[in-house]
Amino acid sequence: MFGKLRLLTSARFDNTVRMIRLTLSQMDHDTIAEALDDPAVDERAKRKLMAIRMHDLGVPHGMIAKTLNISDDTVTNYLKQFQTEGVDGLMDNRYYRPTSQVEDYIDRIKQSLIDEPVATAKEASARIEKISDIRLSETQTRRIMKRLGLRHRKVAGVPGKAEPQLQLEFLAEELLPRLEEAKKGHRRVFFVDAAHFVMGAFLGMVWCVSRIFIRTSSGRQRYNVLGAVETRDHDLVTIRTTASINAMVICQLLMKIDAKYPGEPITLVMDNARYQYNREVMDLAAALDIELLYLPPYSPNLNLIERLWKLVKSKCLRNRYYEDFGKFKGAIDDFIVGLNGPNREVLKSLITERFQILPIPKT
Repeated sequence: MFGKLRLLTSARFDNTVRMIRLTLSQMDHDTIAEALDDPAVDERAKRKLMAIRMHDLGVPHGMIAKTLNISDDTVTNYLKQFQTEGVDGLMDNRYYRPTSQVEDYIDRIKQSLIDEPVATAKEASARIEKISDIRLSETQTRRIMKRLGLRHRKVAGVPGKAEPQLQLEFLAEELLPRLEEAKKGHRRVFFVDAAHFVMGAFLGMVWCVSRIFIRTSSGRQRYNVLGAVETRDHDLVTIRTTASINAMVICQLLMKIDAKYPGEPITLVMDNARYQYNREVMDLAAALDIELLYLPPYSPNLNLIERLWKLVKSKCLRNRYYEDFGKFKGAIDDFIVGLNGPNREVLKSLITERFQILPIPKT
């Protein structure tokens, strides 16, 4: 008897739902997909939306009820509610709005976020609400920002006294012509700078289940590396020392480069550090017929070897612990030596002539 009752109830339910056939528009599809992917939408509302989506896909209504662990009558109520109220009516959060509702304001939103960048999705959501009077969740806001071409990037520092116009003129009139000569095999251009690696903690980001702790070294021992990287063959010439970098060390580098490339026109591009911009270094360079090309003040972005020092820190130092200074130096030495051997391809991909010209920063 109970089995017959269940069959009758099921048949009555199937007859009822056959009378309801929903047709979803593309906007309905997009809004439902967006809401299902949004953690700000509660589970009850998502269950309603999933029922509508499964109905649209032709899933039998009894199977919908079983899959979502709801009663047959509840499925029918969801369908009826959608017929009369649409997607908005199914949302328990009456403040929820699909991102499509801000389309009329999208240009103003984009310009506002470009003119005054925000640090968090919460700030961006408040900005969008101020412009459109439509409140979006943080997930929706992130989706809009990505669609507009915005990415969450780390802010870069700009030397306060840098002169972008002077850099641009130097690049066009001095640096690029010499690099063009180098490409043709008529000159060798080296970018020169010193790095001072301190034996300490270089902590970075990692993907992990829980926060990872690593031991850190005590003391402030430094390992100084004076380097010159060449742009055509990507040779790397270095002098590595625990002593200070001074004019004498610069002169040693000049003689080392001259001995390795005898008779070739050579240009060294370097900044205006005192130990490089002095009479002793200039006189030796003149005697060796080596051109010293000094960068405009505050122009680390035009010195390609700066990229190499960042790479050394990333590969040798970040999230690493060394028991003693000898192992610390050894790791740096091994990596640098490898750049003239098996890891030369790393330099080729790193030392390219894509220079960054600093924009005039906003105050």
